[in-house]
Amino acid sequence: MRLPCARLPHCLLFAILALALCVRAGAAPLPPWTGDLQHTSWTREDGAPSAVYSITQDAAGMLWFAATDGLYSFDGARFVRNDEVFGHKLRSPLTMAVAADGDAIWVSYQFGDISRFERGAVHHYVGKDSPPTTVFRFGRTPDGVMWASSGTGMHRLEGKRWLEVGPSAGLPYGRPHGFSALADGSLLVYCADGIYRGAPGSAAGERRFIKVLDQPQLGSGYLRPDGKIVIKTRAPGLRLFDPASGATAPLILHNGGAPLLGYEGDARGGLWVSTGDAVQLLDGKGKLVRQLSTAAGFTDGIFNATFDDREGNLWFTTANGVDRVRQARLSTVALPPGFVPALSVAPGDAGAVWIGNTDRTGAFDFASFVLAPDGSRRATEVMDVSASHRAPDGTLWFGNNASLWRVRDGAIRRWALPPQLTGRNVQAMTTGADGALWVSVIGHGVHTFRDGAWRKGDGRAALAGPTAVTLATDRQGRIWFGYTDNHIAILDGDALRHYGPRQGLAVGNALAIVPGSARVWIGGDRGLAWFDGERFVTLDERGGRGFRGVSGIVERADGELWLHDTGGLARVTAADLTRALDASDATVAAERFDHLDGHRGMPAQMQPLPSLVQADDGRLWFATSSIVGHVDPARIARNPRAPTVMVTAIRTDQGSHAPAPGLVLPARTTRLEIDFTATALSMPERVRFRYRLAGQDADWREASGPRQAVYTNLAPGDYLFEVSAANEDGVWSRQPAQAALRIEAAWPQTLWFRLACAILLLGTAWLLHRWRLARLAARLREKMLVRTRERERIARTLHDTFLQSVQALVLRMHVLMGRLPADSGMRAEVEDVLTRAEDVIEEGRQQVRQLRVPGVRHGCLPQALEDAGGALAASSGTAFVPEVAGNVRELDPEVEDEMFTIGREALSNAFRHAGATRIRLTLDYHADSLRLAVSDDGQGIPPDILARGGREGHWGLPGMRERARLAGGVLNIDSTPAGTVVSVRIPVTTAYQGMRRA
Repeated sequence: MRLPCARLPHCLLFAILALALCVRAGAAPLPPWTGDLQHTSWTREDGAPSAVYSITQDAAGMLWFAATDGLYSFDGARFVRNDEVFGHKLRSPLTMAVAADGDAIWVSYQFGDISRFERGAVHHYVGKDSPPTTVFRFGRTPDGVMWASSGTGMHRLEGKRWLEVGPSAGLPYGRPHGFSALADGSLLVYCADGIYRGAPGSAAGERRFIKVLDQPQLGSGYLRPDGKIVIKTRAPGLRLFDPASGATAPLILHNGGAPLLGYEGDARGGLWVSTGDAVQLLDGKGKLVRQLSTAAGFTDGIFNATFDDREGNLWFTTANGVDRVRQARLSTVALPPGFVPALSVAPGDAGAVWIGNTDRTGAFDFASFVLAPDGSRRATEVMDVSASHRAPDGTLWFGNNASLWRVRDGAIRRWALPPQLTGRNVQAMTTGADGALWVSVIGHGVHTFRDGAWRKGDGRAALAGPTAVTLATDRQGRIWFGYTDNHIAILDGDALRHYGPRQGLAVGNALAIVPGSARVWIGGDRGLAWFDGERFVTLDERGGRGFRGVSGIVERADGELWLHDTGGLARVTAADLTRALDASDATVAAERFDHLDGHRGMPAQMQPLPSLVQADDGRLWFATSSIVGHVDPARIARNPRAPTVMVTAIRTDQGSHAPAPGLVLPARTTRLEIDFTATALSMPERVRFRYRLAGQDADWREASGPRQAVYTNLAPGDYLFEVSAANEDGVWSRQPAQAALRIEAAWPQTLWFRLACAILLLGTAWLLHRWRLARLAARLREKMLVRTRERERIARTLHDTFLQSVQALVLRMHVLMGRLPADSGMRAEVEDVLTRAEDVIEEGRQQVRQLRVPGVRHGCLPQALEDAGGALAASSGTAFVPEVAGNVRELDPEVEDEMFTIGREALSNAFRHAGATRIRLTLDYHADSLRLAVSDDGQGIPPDILARGGREGHWGLPGMRERARLAGGVLNIDSTPAGTVVSVRIPVTTAYQGMRRA
């Protein structure tokens, strides 16, 4: 095993390892740093690596750290120690250098060898294919050649081998301190005896190096954005080398003589110096801009490596962790010592601002100063400001517990407060339409001030008592008074109107009243409202913390609304404001500027007020309990880079899975946890996610909390998970990250199982149906059997008793008639009685025969009726015509039996009594009913018999009606002298098999 080259002393080694290949072709230049830096640190407790030798950023925006204990990645929110890259194992956890190259990642190891990782492939350079010692840096020049520096010199990649570039190419043997690429494609190599330059050769990779700077004991160097090179020698200090002219010059550091233990440049042209207990930022001329000390939170006073990411952040690694420095969006003013605890700001002329403060105890007086747009300052005699006001004509007014100042055309004039007001601070001021100054003094109500004269309440007792927290004059010249506990008063001419909760006021204690272009805004400790002329309408923040403690309001000329509340600054766009004012819910989306942007402290909630003003140059100035700052709404630094979003893991109850095409999860997977992230490095706290699972979610879900989506009770099937992310400025990822997966179905969840269950269910239902039909048929058979037996019993009874008795009576009557003389008058009467008796016997026998005739065989009603009619026709000689209409259907057995009996009785009556020449039977299987009709061309039924419902002593017609009613139908008889029609109609729900209601 080859050993790495000999180590240099600790601080010098870290400085050497901080050198990087600087190829920024096509990158937009970054503005220089200001003193307003946002610093964040991560230590081992946060999962961050320590003793990092190299940093890079891959194509997706992920940061990679090569450290002594492994290779780490960072998405802005979480550090991950990696044993593999893109699914391929590292050769060793002891990494030295890491570099992103397109979609590939290069890694070198402390004990030699190199690996190149791609998605789906890895190539290890070992043995003769690798440099003989540890590789410290990678880089690619514009001609496409990959370079590396090691303990023995420079190397270039040719094919699958690393070739040494040494004395034969003009470079000395030995370890270089680093290398850089110039804009013309030349490669600069920093060696111990000077700087060597190699121009691109005629063939790829061919370079001939020449010494462009002879500098013995050259330590290290880096390329600045302006093309000059900062170098370090054994001599104290730094020097600047111009590759174009070859000239060098000293770079004087104006940093208080702090020790130079390491240094590095950045993409903004800044120079960063390690001093041992702090890290200093110097500009291109060596002037100190900002110092970040270990006492203030920097992880160490000596940094190992630095890196400029694509979002404009600068990263440092130290022995104790990782630090990030970025430019704050809010700028602050360096305040003189003692400017605490309550700061005030007021707009002056030509973009200048007046900055002051007050000590509420009255024990100290601090002079205010004027800050010009160019940064120059001018002290003033205005002291201990508790309230300020700028009149429409540009006049400035300041007040405290003893004095009132006026600043007009650069001249300052002071008036002492009247004795009765002295000792109590001026709370608020405004200028009336007549030019009078309205002044609210704590504990003494409101006064007017005209030409040095004070008037309490301006002659109005209602204004002389309570203290107005804030005052304002609107565009109509009305004076507004803001009090505590939801109380507003408006003085319009001589009319004073009061408003409160009944008029919709719900801001709590009024802290700011600002007339806008079309409405008056009121801010308070409980919210924000606007006045529509009659009522106050609350305007709330959508999806945020809400507006609370609003003590500063500015409505800009373009319609934007800016607020200063306890959460920092809030910006509401004109478009969103217009939508909210026209909507019923009156909520707006607000862009927040808080501690992440450089806001510190709390805005005043009592005095000095207001806490937010607009200067003549358009900048907004704010004051808190600890800082005075400003922001230019037209020049807010934005992050245009959309975050790259990715799915990192898919977990189930059975284990974790890497997202991959064709991912299949086992059967009975019901819970799914999908981890995702986005490479947003500036403000990961403000990254927003939205995701959906196609096949489960109808709409996008907004992610809150952990970067994870959880689903439960998932059915088997194919799913597609999609997730998008937006950075702190609302720039959404160009396309969502996707992860397709399939959940296998267990046998009970398959389609075949469902079909089998359906077939089983249908089969069971069919069997139950058949069983029920069989039960019904058995019950019908039993009922028919009972009826048949009953009819037979009645027939026997009629035959054995009634008919036999009548027959005996007839015989006896015959005997008696034989004893009567032939010419006896009684004989004719007895003969008539015997005739009637024989008719009764015949009818009785007919009834007995009918009782003993079995019912029609099921399913044979047409044939049974035809047979019955045919038999009657044969004995009478009358023509019989049977007809069947419609499709013959299976009838309900009871209905079928009753219809047969009715039809047979109707035929019997027609043949016996109608005297017809032709009798027709029609059986119609209609769609909505079963219809039976018996018609004849006989003499008809006498009307009196129809009226009585039948012949006296005969039961044929009544019996047919009863049977029709029992079958659920109706019997009709239509009779004329030309013939008779007997018809019966049974509804479909009763007549046909399977249609009868239960």
